[in-house]
Amino acid sequence: MNLETGTPKRKLASHDEDLAMRYWKNEDVLGLIERRSNFFDELLRETWHHIMPEKALEEISLYAVGGYGRQELLPHSDIDLLILASRPKDFREEIRTFLHSLYDLNVEIGHSVRRLKECRQEAQRDITVATAMFERRLLVGSETLDAKLTRVLNSSRLWPPEAFFKAKRDEQEARHKHFDNVEYGLEPNIKSSPGGLRDLQTAMWVLDRKFGTTNPDALEELGMLTHQEKEWLTDGRRFLLWVRFGLHLLANRKDDRLQFEFQRSLSQRLGFADTGSHLGVERFMHHYYRHVLALREVNDILLQHFDESILRANEKPTIEPINERFRIRNNYIETCSDDVFHDHPSALLEIFVIMANRVDIAGVRSHTIRLIRDSLHVINDEYRRNPENTRLFIDLLKAPHTLVSQLTRMRRYGVLGRYIPEYGEIVGQMQHDLFHIYTVDAHTMMVIRFIRRFHYRSMREHFPVACHCINNIPKIELIYIAGLFHDIGKGRGGDHSQLGADDVTAFCQRHEIGEADTKLVSWLVRQHLLMSSTAQRKDIYDPDVILEFASEVKSEMRLNYLYALTVADINATNPTLWNNWRATLLRQLYGETRKALRRGLESPVDKLTSIRACQESALDKLISQGMSTSEVETIWEIPGDEFFLRHTPRLVAHITRVIQNHDLDKGPLVELQDLKSQVTDEGATEIFLYTRDQANLFAASVVALDQLNLSVFDANIHTSEQGLCLNTYVVLDDSGLPIARNPAARTRVQKQLAKLLAQPDSLQKTVRRLLPRQLKQLTRRTQVRITNSKGVNHTELTIIASDRPGLLARIGLLFLDLGVTVLSARIATLGERVEDVFYILDANGHLIEDKEQAYTLENTLRQRLDSQITLSI
Repeated sequence: MNLETGTPKRKLASHDEDLAMRYWKNEDVLGLIERRSNFFDELLRETWHHIMPEKALEEISLYAVGGYGRQELLPHSDIDLLILASRPKDFREEIRTFLHSLYDLNVEIGHSVRRLKECRQEAQRDITVATAMFERRLLVGSETLDAKLTRVLNSSRLWPPEAFFKAKRDEQEARHKHFDNVEYGLEPNIKSSPGGLRDLQTAMWVLDRKFGTTNPDALEELGMLTHQEKEWLTDGRRFLLWVRFGLHLLANRKDDRLQFEFQRSLSQRLGFADTGSHLGVERFMHHYYRHVLALREVNDILLQHFDESILRANEKPTIEPINERFRIRNNYIETCSDDVFHDHPSALLEIFVIMANRVDIAGVRSHTIRLIRDSLHVINDEYRRNPENTRLFIDLLKAPHTLVSQLTRMRRYGVLGRYIPEYGEIVGQMQHDLFHIYTVDAHTMMVIRFIRRFHYRSMREHFPVACHCINNIPKIELIYIAGLFHDIGKGRGGDHSQLGADDVTAFCQRHEIGEADTKLVSWLVRQHLLMSSTAQRKDIYDPDVILEFASEVKSEMRLNYLYALTVADINATNPTLWNNWRATLLRQLYGETRKALRRGLESPVDKLTSIRACQESALDKLISQGMSTSEVETIWEIPGDEFFLRHTPRLVAHITRVIQNHDLDKGPLVELQDLKSQVTDEGATEIFLYTRDQANLFAASVVALDQLNLSVFDANIHTSEQGLCLNTYVVLDDSGLPIARNPAARTRVQKQLAKLLAQPDSLQKTVRRLLPRQLKQLTRRTQVRITNSKGVNHTELTIIASDRPGLLARIGLLFLDLGVTVLSARIATLGERVEDVFYILDANGHLIEDKEQAYTLENTLRQRLDSQITLSI
């Protein structure tokens, strides 16, 4: 490399440009990383020789350490240096000049200036410093001094292999805990997440400290790596460095977090095209997760094998025989011989059944894990049909302990994907949205985990209905099977629920599960979204909706299965989805459906009868409190039927009474009521707004609520012929909780809301809620649809959009600008998207039937809502 012409800064810029061009032409990333390291080696040597006097060559040395020491320099990696000198103060000015010349390059320089004694002291004190120095490379300087440093750092008293291993293992465990031990994060850290480059480096550091090499071929010769693990290691390292190199180029900075915007850009630039069933970015991340899973396995097996065969080699083992195939050695299960899985293929399932029936087995010994992987080829169609194997798998699902741990081990060792091939297809499969925060296979394990947790006493407070359901279903294995298959059809195109139902039917038949149970499991998989969608999209206070849902469910037993699966699915998809309002809706749907089933589907509750019963009971209370029938009936002309279907007679009577006592000349009436469970903290706050009708009342209301940092989850707007409105809004605060029951806090909300609505001109005409970064990077185009139905005196407007703070307020302001009058609204938040339905009229109180007018309204809403996100990026 010729560095004779141009300033170092220009040379670096030219070099970086050349590397970027080579990268996007898909040159081997390992060669590019080596080029960058060699460039800096030569640049630093040239600068060093230019500044340091000739006598310094025997008294001072320059080292590359850390990532630079192992020659892993990415476009924006730090340049970590160690300057070693016998008497550093003799070269103080030269060192300062040298470092100052490097800072002019605008690269991150990490440096330390030390004597030999200080190197030993710092290495002994800090494992991170010691690790960086263990990876040193002498760039220029005294070989005599270098030999002395080597003796110091190779001392048997400085981080012997046993102590170094324990320190690095603890360091890794702490890092994994920071990432919740999940290698499948939505926006993974290429370097630090479980299965990332740091896991690979940790294993290599430990082996290097013991054997003096990190060469994969040498480690295979030493028996520390199998051939397959060597391939996983080399392929995974190359892939992650390839991705990390591109990430640095796109971000134009040192950035190891694979954010959504970079996932999309990288997948496009690296040639991952969309297919009929997968987005290009999903295919790209599928490759990423597959490599990460393999690297984590290599890391785990290397560290475990090192611990067992090196550190504990001289320990006297404690051995407990289990049967002729397995035994326990020091709390870890192992095979009695290397040919167990060859001679007894069913043992590939038996080992996990044994562990799930005991609590004293800590894990599987590394040699046995390798034997399992080497024996996966025996799991074929004949194996899957073998009655002994099908019995073992069902026994596993019925086992009392650690089911999720065993299924996770089976997933990681490759057994589960071979035994259920459809499951193998979803390993590492992501969905590019904020709704699903795990890959499909990891989400499936989380579903099983939540179902298991519903057995625990500690969960009864948070999930009382789910715990009740789990304890009242006759066959627990059936819901586990449904959990395994509920999303297994994803990524194949078509309806994943129906595909999964077909797959699970074949599975049940193969496992000789009875016809009735097979139909139940197939129905659970096919309808696993039914309860959630019914609760959020339909009026579950309407007896006709309950009858329709109950007719599909058919029995209380099936209702229990479906409710438990639904709650587990929601919580395993994204913990933030399980808020108080969603819990309230599902609990209400469960309770009303159970009543309908116990009453009998042939004796449904009539909607008008329900309304009349509520009114009669409320009227009795109100008359006893001094109101006349005519006064009550006048007030009841304001709300719609939903008011009486949704609320108890007691609450109807209370709201009627406060309306009767309120003087609208003094401003709007704002009343807060709790929608709260009797046994949990689930619930929300319902705000009743009674006022005279005014232009754009809906817009003013939702903007006012937004300014109070309240999110609307349900809205009902009703206006009487006399121009009086009784609107209700179900809200939660920014923490997803009901408004605090503190009287002072509630009074403050009431007064502020009444004041804002009494003076609509004082409302801010812009929404100032900040958009989360992820939402800016991962949006869906807004869909707007206008429909008119015969015999209906309103136009239906449906908006499907990416959810965001203050969205309903933004829609309200758009209605204000466009002269849209809202008669009623149904708000549904489904993960990261909303599906809101509004019944509207135009500014003149007419239906929006003109095609051009409807097109203009649809287009304007769509463009304005999308631009609000685009302008925030």
